[in-house]
Amino acid sequence: MGVRALLLLAKLLFLDLATPDDAPPEGQAFVFLGHTDKATVDEHLLLDAVAIYTRDLGIALLQSPGKQPPGLSPPALDEAVALLRARGARLGFWCQPAPGGKQIELVTIDPHRAVARYPFDPDSASKSDLYRSIALRLRAVLVGAESGAAAASPAASGPLPPAPAATAPPRPPRPPEVSPLPPAPPPPSRESPPEGRRSEAPVSRAPEDGASRLSFGGGYALSYPLGTSADAAGRSALALEVMVATRAHLEWNLVTDLAPAADRTSATATISVLDIPLRFGGRWLQQAGPFIVGGGGFLGLHWLSADASTGMRTDHRTAFGGVGGVDLLARGPLIAGFAPQLRVWAESNVPRTRFTIQGIPNYDIGTVRMGLTIEVVAPAR
Repeated sequence: MGVRALLLLAKLLFLDLATPDDAPPEGQAFVFLGHTDKATVDEHLLLDAVAIYTRDLGIALLQSPGKQPPGLSPPALDEAVALLRARGARLGFWCQPAPGGKQIELVTIDPHRAVARYPFDPDSASKSDLYRSIALRLRAVLVGAESGAAAASPAASGPLPPAPAATAPPRPPRPPEVSPLPPAPPPPSRESPPEGRRSEAPVSRAPEDGASRLSFGGGYALSYPLGTSADAAGRSALALEVMVATRAHLEWNLVTDLAPAADRTSATATISVLDIPLRFGGRWLQQAGPFIVGGGGFLGLHWLSADASTGMRTDHRTAFGGVGGVDLLARGPLIAGFAPQLRVWAESNVPRTRFTIQGIPNYDIGTVRMGLTIEVVAPAR
């Protein structure tokens, strides 16, 4: 057999026996190091898959004659590195059983003696899928080695660097697209909300002079009855109030006045009357600068408990009376969480309740009662 026939046979078997003129350029080849045991992988099917999936990289696939490296010992690695440098190859690879014997691992080595191992499970896929996975992993390693070589030395930026150069430029356009977008939304949100908040402030805050919808009040109430048939007297009491504001300037309130029993003494008898009123109403409130003003109406009742005595005889009576009336108020701004409030009110008693002893009126609630209440209001937190 002549020399030409030997060279042709070597090329068909991927043998690196070509003349210097036919050899690939420096760094444009990768080598399958030695023949492998067929029990591990089918060498021809593996090389066919590798050739198919690395063809577009423009890197020649060579096969070294002889056995693959016996292991990863320093002498074996030194021998493999020497072979790669002698042939100007950028990478060498082979397959061997992984530790444990159940898996196959792809081993790669470069001229700088960097070794990497990638395990594969032959039982998880068919033979063709296994070789395709190994070929794709090898392709990824070659592309990584190619981009690393291009970044390391400017002189190596011949035919190969265009691939990394094409992937690098897309990164700069991303920041310009992301950065202009965040500044755009803030201007409308900063300009429009302030106007909206100013217009809504009297509506949401005015009814209760704070963010809370529930408020409590307490203070001093002074009232005086009109249209009585008995001696009239002013009534001093502790005023307690619960207020619930709505979003439409409306505030609902529940009010009571607590005072000691009123005593009346005549020539023949003594009477003591305890009066506990309970009023429920609604008010319309409006912001007026730092103050809140408003007015409304209410309905309620009076619970009266009377104890009378005439000499050796005593008597106890209980009565209820209905009321209806109106009130006006002015509330100041919050100071340290509290707001002063002044309320003027008037109520009509229906029916009019009176207590008499032996036909003589001793206590009369009156037809109308006028009142003034000074309170401190605190929004619920």
